[in-house]
Amino acid sequence: MDTEQRTFRLRLERTAAMDAAEAVLATLRRGGVQLHAMRMAPGVHGMNLDLDVAAEGEDALVLARMRLCNLIGVLKIRVQAPI
Repeated sequence: MDTEQRTFRLRLERTAAMDAAEAVLATLRRGGVQLHAMRMAPGVHGMNLDLDVAAEGEDALVLARMRLCNLIGVLKIRVQAPI
């Protein structure tokens, strides 16, 4: 099976950014998604969290994105394919 790579760009609530980031990382770990890089910076409407992730097959990444949408403190998620 091929390894699929994506960049998840999340917007987190500013007041709960660290708690939300911890929940995001735990969700990825439990889902078998590999974290290659993480960047966090303040944004206009919250904290921006960029995650470079990979998994065996696209299904694991789709499931991880659906699970991340349900986390408290995650306001928005965009997925970007690698260039």
